Amino acid sequence: MQLPPINRGQRRKASKLARRAAIVGSTFGLALLLSLPAAAITPSYDRMTDAFCGSRYYLNLQTLTLTGDQPTDLVMIAMSQLGYHEGDHKGQCHGENHFGTGNYTDYNYYHGAVDQLGNGKLTYGYPWCASFVSYCARLAGIPIETLPSSLNCARWVTYFRGVGQFQEQSSGYEPKQGDLIFFKDASSSAISTHVGIVRYVCNGVVYTIEGNSRDEVQIDAYDLKDTFIVGYATPDYTRNQDTAMDFLLHAYTEGNYIIAAPELAVMSQPGGGKRTFTLRRGDLMHIYECVDGWGRTDYGWIPMTATQPIDVR
Repeated sequence: MQLPPINRGQRRKASKLARRAAIVGSTFGLALLLSLPAAAITPSYDRMTDAFCGSRYYLNLQTLTLTGDQPTDLVMIAMSQLGYHEGDHKGQCHGENHFGTGNYTDYNYYHGAVDQLGNGKLTYGYPWCASFVSYCARLAGIPIETLPSSLNCARWVTYFRGVGQFQEQSSGYEPKQGDLIFFKDASSSAISTHVGIVRYVCNGVVYTIEGNSRDEVQIDAYDLKDTFIVGYATPDYTRNQDTAMDFLLHAYTEGNYIIAAPELAVMSQPGGGKRTFTLRRGDLMHIYECVDGWGRTDYGWIPMTATQPIDVR
């Protein structure tokens, strides 16, 4: 079974009403910004698709509040989109797709249409790894002076090198939470062909959250010596150690987590019992307590190993 439809239906209706009341104009280019109440994550922009507004990923954002620690907020927002899958047209920008390959995402609709092929035809269906990072940065309240919006990985590398905020992979630098990680396909002549966000580093492995990874928002991991890595951008973030979160959890505790497994059975008691519901990747759950590696949600108990932390203190 899925989550009770009355709960998510009521939330979707409320979200649509809130969106209609909150739509504001936006501008193009690096100055593109979201209109946000202080600390709240409530996307509002004139190209937001109805499909996204009714999706779990929009609802996930509304569940969160900004911490004031920009690297934490960047990762937190990106993780709330885990499992979002691109579509083949505007109506599939909800992210619930399984087979779409057309690069249609609400992150691209936020930034606007571009001439992807250089033929004078504008499209929203363009590669979106940089679009995703830019979108998350704007929702995180990170100023464009700190992390400019970009739809092009190579231009970002050039920019951060120019301002002295880029660490080459060959330098041996160990990336920090919130750094941008850049990759290069060996067959490409571009400076960089892909970008993600660093979650944490552990035992010589860098753990990331990336848009347009196998057509989805995915978590990944790489050896720090992987030659696929070009290097890391290190924006001069505003930090707040009192509210910062370490995404490398050492123990499960109360807080918000996102389901990372494709499907996950919710059980009536820790370790087993009766199946009550089935959750899917991308569902955001509040965990009220943890017992022997199991977490209690509003719908029953789930194994914490199938989750990833979003907002845990």
